[in-house]
Amino acid sequence: MKTAGIWLLEAKQGAALAEEISSGVRSTKIKRSELIAFFVQMALLLKAGVTLPAALARLGEDNEGTRLGELLEALREQVAIGEPLNEAMNRFPRVFSRQITAMIKAGEASGRVPEVFDSLSGYYEWLDQLTSEIRQALIYPLMVMGASLSLVLLLFTFVVPRFVSLLTDLHLKIPVLTRLVMWVSTTLLHSWPVLLGAMILVPLAWKFAMRIRAFARAFDRALMSIPVFGPLMAMFSLSRFSNNLAMLYRAGIPLVRGIEICRQLVGNRAIEDAVEQVRLGVLEGTPMHRCMAQHDVFPRTMVMMIATGETSGSLDFALQSVSDYYNKIIPRRIKIVFAIFDPVMMISLIAVVGVVALSVILPILQLWDAK
Repeated sequence: MKTAGIWLLEAKQGAALAEEISSGVRSTKIKRSELIAFFVQMALLLKAGVTLPAALARLGEDNEGTRLGELLEALREQVAIGEPLNEAMNRFPRVFSRQITAMIKAGEASGRVPEVFDSLSGYYEWLDQLTSEIRQALIYPLMVMGASLSLVLLLFTFVVPRFVSLLTDLHLKIPVLTRLVMWVSTTLLHSWPVLLGAMILVPLAWKFAMRIRAFARAFDRALMSIPVFGPLMAMFSLSRFSNNLAMLYRAGIPLVRGIEICRQLVGNRAIEDAVEQVRLGVLEGTPMHRCMAQHDVFPRTMVMMIATGETSGSLDFALQSVSDYYNKIIPRRIKIVFAIFDPVMMISLIAVVGVVALSVILPILQLWDAK
């Protein structure tokens, strides 16, 4: 070393070096599209025989100067010093969920990392496409809702107050409907600080209440009972559960461990509690489909498909079939929801405008009769 002119100035343990590298990008948040591209490219490179550190280095160079490039460089440095990829990803929970790290861990243990990246890319591509369709479908309803709210505020803060002053000058007997509209207008004009405070405090109180397990579970269960909307939200949770469990089980994760991981990915407390009971039942040796049949949050079709998979020894295929079934049904249900939502919103707007107009016409009719 000395003869070559190289001097050792500082030495650090691998873990300390990894911590130092990752600390700068720990709070990094990567877009879903970038994450999908990362999964696809990693699958292609690893299938082509490129080593894991080399693949990370290649993608890091391709994304140099970006947040993703910094993240990939941090992963490469940690993998290069001997840390497994799943543990390196664990340092970035804002980017890589527990589902992702668990699947990568199983892929590393079974030597099927490229296949795991393929599964992840397929699932997140579907999720990204569904999210894009929902956003596109929401554009028109949100525009109509914004215009409707603007019109209602204009009516109650500009039109109605001037009409109220006219009625006061004429000393007419004011009908009940007109008094109600006048009260709403007065409240909006003079009590807006209270309403604004309520708009801030109510969401905070709601957020605090949702931290209470029993309340959150009861609310989610009530939410699922709402016609049209409730079943759709339940389908989202069940699709997420079955798809993630299929990927984990196919990657070599034990069933009990896979259920435990997926329980935290469901997004619905009522279904989450039911999944936990299923996990405990499977842990005791009871078949999964029998445990699920004891809870009404799991549809009979889903239970039957999983029972068939357990009987035939192809549980991963059955779970994936359940996920595929919901993935086809969900977009159709979303179209039905928006097909119902648009006319309901228009009828509500017409009703509000009609009530205001009627509250104006009734006193005028009294004035006409008085003549």
